[in-house]
Amino acid sequence: MNLSKLELELKILAQVSRNSKNMDKLLSRQITKEHFDSIEDGEKHSYTNALFKLIHNYWSASGGSLFTTFVLESKLNEKKVSEKVRAKIFSVWTEIQDLDIDENDFFELTSQLKEARCHQLLSGMLSDINEKYNDSGLDSTVKVIQDSLEAIQQEKNEIGADRHNFDVNESSDYFKSEFDKRVNHPELFRGIECGVSNIDTKTFGWLPGQIIVFLAPSSGGKSVMLLNSAMHANKNCGKKVLYMSFEMNSWLCLLRHISLSFEIPYSQLKDNNISPDELRVILDGLNSSKEGPYFEYDVNMEDPTPEYIDSRIRDLIATKGKPDLLVVDYIGNMTIRNPTGITKDWELQSKAISQLFIMAKRYNIPIITAQQINRETIRDSRKQKEANKFMSYDQAAASGGQNLMHLCTYAIAMEPNREEGYCVLHPVKMRDAWFHPFPIRMNPDYNKVEELSLQEQEQIMSMHAISKGGTVTTTSSIKDSGKTPIGSKNQDKESQIEEDDDEPVNIFVDEEIDVPDWVIIK
Repeated sequence: MNLSKLELELKILAQVSRNSKNMDKLLSRQITKEHFDSIEDGEKHSYTNALFKLIHNYWSASGGSLFTTFVLESKLNEKKVSEKVRAKIFSVWTEIQDLDIDENDFFELTSQLKEARCHQLLSGMLSDINEKYNDSGLDSTVKVIQDSLEAIQQEKNEIGADRHNFDVNESSDYFKSEFDKRVNHPELFRGIECGVSNIDTKTFGWLPGQIIVFLAPSSGGKSVMLLNSAMHANKNCGKKVLYMSFEMNSWLCLLRHISLSFEIPYSQLKDNNISPDELRVILDGLNSSKEGPYFEYDVNMEDPTPEYIDSRIRDLIATKGKPDLLVVDYIGNMTIRNPTGITKDWELQSKAISQLFIMAKRYNIPIITAQQINRETIRDSRKQKEANKFMSYDQAAASGGQNLMHLCTYAIAMEPNREEGYCVLHPVKMRDAWFHPFPIRMNPDYNKVEELSLQEQEQIMSMHAISKGGTVTTTSSIKDSGKTPIGSKNQDKESQIEEDDDEPVNIFVDEEIDVPDWVIIK
């Protein structure tokens, strides 16, 4: 059946207004308000666009509730919409509610909407080429072509998207097709690796739309782990990285980055104690990296919100291209804009996580972040350490509400041993993978994560494989290797936050629902 773009938009609005899960599916395919722009004959504005904004904003604010006629009437009354506009909106809404829909058509409908958007972008590019070439010359014209082609490619990018409906009993062709794709083009289905082989070999990498969180106590290496993962993605995987720092200033971020990149001790850089040769190596290395994918730091301690992150992603899309990986350092410092009423820190963080989750789906990128381990878990960990045992972590270990654990794909706890110079990684939540706890070295001289040999890993794990009150069965120690211990004075401290860990989870975001300016009476 060949549908017009207006018919496509109406059918999709009917689907998302009757099944709340369809909005999440819509966002995971990067469908936004820009896809709803049909204007009926004799009208100046798109009513499907206005309704999509209302439905989407209400879904986001209410934690996934359906948009109803009662809600529509309430929002229009709230905005004091004129009778003429109100009548038209209700007319389109009634048409949407009267449509017969089949849930199994949803994937095909959204595919056709994305295809229609590609045709619009291509048509717009062809129209703009002559105008830009005549007015601004070659460079501006090339930029129009590049931007349009990137937007079209983004529309057609389906990595990380899912086929939502299939019958297993009739899935042999589907399985064969998908299997052949993965065998012949594995690079298209592999996510972004973090550079730690014990994790990378157990997962598909960090895939678009996922949230990955590292849990650690204060000064436990969260920022170091995030930086190493991001640097590996940039240098080894060729990925564009946006690194949001909500606790360190620009100079410290750059020093830490340079220390890791060029293996120059962090303490020397902080003391401005580098030789002319080292300075030349740094400058030449930074200049040579201009040709590669960007690694963009954004430092903002005044507005650590999802709204700000979203604005930065949109800026990059318009200038350097969409980031392949977003790093948020760290979630414990985040809040939201314009909170309502008296809200505790953990509630603001919970709401911020909900918005980050939507952002990961909307832009189809993975997000890695970190959170502190709560006080009760730290106390238990100390008791286990005194008994010479490793801690066993569960999903209640994270500070704040449990919304983070609910929405993330992977949660990995970091248990540092500063005296011995290593950190044990524990799986806390692994949706499609699992690994046994294992140690890594955290080298504070270069802010570097280093993998240990299998023998070193077994040595460390065996040191703690004893019963309570027993004695260590081996005299070997990681100190024997001569490596710098994790607890040296060069390691940056991370701020300790106070949490009320026993508060209930509340992810309802009570915020004002947007209505396009043109529907509001001036």
